[in-house]
Amino acid sequence: MAELAEADRYLLEQIDRGNKDGWAQLVQRYQGRLLAFARSRLSRKAEAEDLVQDTFIAFLEAIKRFDRRLSLETFLFTILRRRIIDALRGKRLKLTYLQETMHGDRDDMEDASSRLEGPSMTASWYAHRAEDANLLSDALGASLNALVGRFREAENFRDLQIVEMLFYAQLRNKDVASVMKMDEKAIALIKHRCLNELRDHITAHARLNKADSQWLASPAWESAEFAASMVTQVWEAQRPTCPKRSTIGRLMLGTLDGTWKSYVEFHVNELGCRFCRANLDDLQKQTDEAPKALHERVMHSTIGFFRS
Repeated sequence: MAELAEADRYLLEQIDRGNKDGWAQLVQRYQGRLLAFARSRLSRKAEAEDLVQDTFIAFLEAIKRFDRRLSLETFLFTILRRRIIDALRGKRLKLTYLQETMHGDRDDMEDASSRLEGPSMTASWYAHRAEDANLLSDALGASLNALVGRFREAENFRDLQIVEMLFYAQLRNKDVASVMKMDEKAIALIKHRCLNELRDHITAHARLNKADSQWLASPAWESAEFAASMVTQVWEAQRPTCPKRSTIGRLMLGTLDGTWKSYVEFHVNELGCRFCRANLDDLQKQTDEAPKALHERVMHSTIGFFRS
């Protein structure tokens, strides 16, 4: 899973001490990419700025509950994403451009778990059970990182692109086959193999940590649709294939090489990960004066958290 950056850890320690300068630096560090993310989905700039401001306020309200083993960027993006969904009256926010290309404006990309029969067999039911939540986050997160790491080490970026489209963008097998110019049956086979590998890794992880893995034996997990929806939930929360901001900067400057460059271009431009596109847009607009005004708004609305 993505870990807390050392710079973020330092800023959070400053905020814990009530240091306003630490908070100002954190806002400055993230406001641009959050605003770019909001602007990619909302037509009105003022509304996007309002939601970014709300995101920072919500973060301060929840800061004591923030798990500092995790990525601060992902946590902030998650808060903002939920507010955008609320602003769009519950409409699911597609996280990649490729989803919109394949499915247009139809809001039919609901979680597969919502279509499963039986209220006790939905992904949300498992996620809300305290005894399963940690297992899901730790075991499945570790399994995804192992799978992604194996693909990267082998420079097997073809299969990495395929699993991103299947689990992250939630595209259908035939849509992925069309993008990759491959047979649909080959895509289905890769999906099947990846789900089996994840299952085996989760089982081993649970045994190593002496955790209860009974939920893996449930009829629900035997459903490929259910298993894929579980993978999607954790993928969205941890973003295991998103390149670092510095890597996106190198892409912008044209200093990446070889197959790694081709993969990052796919992830950012063709897949169109909205989180990474937001980072790219922010890097391209860092000389813009608008973020300064937003920074002042955020600081004005949050200064009360630092008063005695």
